[in-house]
Amino acid sequence: MKNGAEMDTQLTINEIYNRLSDIGIVDTKKEFYRDWLNRGESYFRCLKQKNKQPSADTLAICSSKLKHYSTLLQQKNQHQYSVLAKEFSAYSSQLDTLIFNNSKTKWLELMEEDKERTLH
Repeated sequence: MKNGAEMDTQLTINEIYNRLSDIGIVDTKKEFYRDWLNRGESYFRCLKQKNKQPSADTLAICSSKLKHYSTLLQQKNQHQYSVLAKEFSAYSSQLDTLIFNNSKTKWLELMEEDKERTLH
């Protein structure tokens, strides 16, 4: 069973894919995985099989690309691009928050494990 963070990560990735697909930037999930996450379909199949989340690197690549295109779109000074730039920036922030929360969970768990080992 997936925890809240895993569900949030998958929902965010799906939401980004759906938006990019809706506006014609990507045509397939394969293209999205390759061009926006720097991964292949097999990476995500493996994650699903092992009930794992995408790596921080994978999320950071997507976040960085969204920030990059947000900046470029903001420079266009047209309303339609401005709206899309804000969406890209918001998605990037969501990914950054997921990276932070996932990382924090991991180091807090490690601290707890170290504490338990020390007490025994």
